[in-house]
Amino acid sequence: MTEGWNVVDEERGILWREYPFTKGAYATTLVVRGPEGLIVVSPGAGLDARAFDALREHGEVRALVANNTFHHLGQKDWRARFPDATSHCPSAAITTLAKKAPGVPWRPLSDLASGAGARFHEPPGFKTGETIVQVDTKRGAVWWSGDLLANIQRMPGPPIRWLFSLTDSAPGFRLFKLAVWTLVKDRAAVRDALLRELDAHPPAIVVPAHGPPVDTADVAERARAQLKKL
Repeated sequence: MTEGWNVVDEERGILWREYPFTKGAYATTLVVRGPEGLIVVSPGAGLDARAFDALREHGEVRALVANNTFHHLGQKDWRARFPDATSHCPSAAITTLAKKAPGVPWRPLSDLASGAGARFHEPPGFKTGETIVQVDTKRGAVWWSGDLLANIQRMPGPPIRWLFSLTDSAPGFRLFKLAVWTLVKDRAAVRDALLRELDAHPPAIVVPAHGPPVDTADVAERARAQLKKL
C-alpha cells in the first residue's frame, strides 16, 4: 500500500482506494494503466497531495472517468492537479453531468483511448449510462463493475441500513438493487449484455464502485449468480 493506494497488479498499474462521499458511506476509485497513461475511474474527492504524488510511481494521469452520473465528485480536484487530463463519461450521461458538474469539459467514453488490454464498455439498458472496465492480467481479467455489483462491508446507520438489508443489497458481494432501481431502464438488456461479457472475459477479480475488491476463486460464478437476479 502506498499513501492509501492498494495495488491489485503492479505490472498493469491497477490500484484502488476508498473515499468517503457522505457520512458513513464510501466509494471506490480505480486506477488502470492505459496506452497513453493512467486512467482514473470514479476519482475520489478529498485526497491530499501525497496521494496524488504516489500515483507518479505508476505513470502519468491522462484521463478521469465518471462511470455514471453519480461518480463525479472528485473531477474538479483531480483536474486542478492534472490539468492535461481529459474527463470522460458514458455518452448518455453527458447532459446530466454538464448540470451536476458544470465547468468540466466532458467527453464521451468512446473518445477514451483503450488498448493495452484495457476495455471500457457502456452496456445497453441504463437510463443515463454506466461503465464496465475490463483489464487483462496474468491472473485473468480484473473487472470494474460500476454501481451494479457492490461489496459493502461498513453498513450505514438507519434508515439506509434497513433499506440495504431489506433489499439484500448489503452486506457483502451483492447485486446493488438500489442502483438497479435508480440506473437501469431495461433489466434484461443489462443482464444479457453482462452475462455475455462474463462468458467472454470471466473476472478473476471484481472491483465494485462501493466496497473492496472480490478476488475469491469463484468470483466469476458469484457475479453471474447476482446478475441473474436482474
